[in-house]
Amino acid sequence: MRFIIAATVALALTPLGAAATQCPDFTLPAGKDLSYSEDDLWSERRHGVTAGGNLSLWNCSQFDAVGFVTRQPDFHVYLSSNTKDRKIRFKITGDDGCDTVLLINTPGAAWLFNDDDEGLDPVIRVRSAQAGRYDIWAGTFGPDACMATLHLEAFP
Repeated sequence: MRFIIAATVALALTPLGAAATQCPDFTLPAGKDLSYSEDDLWSERRHGVTAGGNLSLWNCSQFDAVGFVTRQPDFHVYLSSNTKDRKIRFKITGDDGCDTVLLINTPGAAWLFNDDDEGLDPVIRVRSAQAGRYDIWAGTFGPDACMATLHLEAFP
């Protein structure tokens, strides 16, 4: 009887565990840690990244999003302060016409997604951006990875 109960519980939990592994995980270490204040971002900062991954956002029921990313974030961006209440712009540009997507987990645990805000380039603008860690995924619309650039900039 115990075996049947344990097997039933294991089968019931398997889809949940499988679904969780199909989703990005902000608790994992990022490929690169960056730290800026709003004054540092008054001038645009750029960082190269390989966009894409083997994780399809279609398979993650947590999001209404498309594209391919890695399980771990590409960047942890630490905003040390925003006392001037500036808007922070996050943008991914792909090389050679690559169609990129952008996924962000904010310090307040909100998930933000964009695809094709400026042509094939995703842009997310966070008004009155709070200080803290922003987890950034640079993805691709299709399964092929490409070289890309993360752009970070503050605006009034």
